[in-house]
Amino acid sequence: MWQVYFFILPIGLGIMTLVASLICLFAYLMSDDNATRLPAFNWFKRLILVAFLLLSVGLFMTFRNFWR
Repeated sequence: MWQVYFFILPIGLGIMTLVASLICLFAYLMSDDNATRLPAFNWFKRLILVAFLLLSVGLFMTFRNFWR
């Protein structure tokens, strides 16, 4: 049974990473200074990629476990 909690873990981490990427997107959109805009957009791109990877892996592992 503990494996199910292990499989759900990437989903929670993916959601938290998605929220962090949206915070970076908000920082990018609200900033007037180019010194702040460029790092915020770079972090947004990195975090959105990591979030979708984590969510994909978590959903795959979770639903693969439940469909057996």
